[in-house]
Amino acid sequence: MSYVIYAWLAAILYGLTNVIGKLTSKYTIKNFWLFNFLFALFSLIFTIPLAIKNNVGIPISWENLILSAVFNALFLIFYILSFYHLDVTVMSPLFNFRTVFAVLLSFIILREVLTFNQIVFIILIIFAGFFVSLDEKFNLKSFFRKSVLYGLLMALFLALTGIYINKAVADTGYWETNLFNPLITQIILLFTLPLFYKEVFKINIKQIGSVGIAALCIALGNISANLAYASNVSISTSIISLPFSMFIVFLVSLFKPDLLEKHSLKVYAIRFAAAFIMIFSALRISG
Repeated sequence: MSYVIYAWLAAILYGLTNVIGKLTSKYTIKNFWLFNFLFALFSLIFTIPLAIKNNVGIPISWENLILSAVFNALFLIFYILSFYHLDVTVMSPLFNFRTVFAVLLSFIILREVLTFNQIVFIILIIFAGFFVSLDEKFNLKSFFRKSVLYGLLMALFLALTGIYINKAVADTGYWETNLFNPLITQIILLFTLPLFYKEVFKINIKQIGSVGIAALCIALGNISANLAYASNVSISTSIISLPFSMFIVFLVSLFKPDLLEKHSLKVYAIRFAAAFIMIFSALRISG
């Protein structure tokens, strides 16, 4: 199958993950710590058979692997927290700050040189970020909300996770990293058990189903994305970066305005314009 098909499939699956995650946070699981733990658990469960099939072994190096898991646990916390506090049409574009943080971290930690073009596109992403969070009040101060901070921290810890996953893969191997990263992440999240343990005994099929489907979508999305990247990075990145969750939520708002979110067409036009500026700038930085 063509890498283009894999890329489109990954983009759609990632979009569905965000939409299902939002539905779960709004209607199914009120305690975000429970949602966070279950999401990580199902992601691990779906990874285990794939890792075994690909002859996973015991890691020979642990430092970068453990660091990647710590940052992944923090990413998951703010990722799930964002579902509870942000519109999908705000949350989705904020992922583009991952590129900004990755470049800045490389500059600070690895002493890599920032080019003039990178600085320009970083400024563009930050500038567009002010507009992607606008609502009907059209107040740029809406960017300086705690909920937007959750989205920015999500992007920061995702960037850090990516950096240390790449280091861990180089140290100990692809499937070893793909299995032990979520395994260690799950062990870390066990420390959050006191925050939701009473609700564990009340979990129902609807809750398990919604979280399981979201985790399955992101697991299949990751597989599809990796298959696409293996053949072509630039085109695959461009396709996978498309904000499918924004399109889905916008279409749903036209027919079921109370289901997910509802804003005026003017607000959506501004958010989509800002999102595409952020995506274009992130692609140029990465390229």
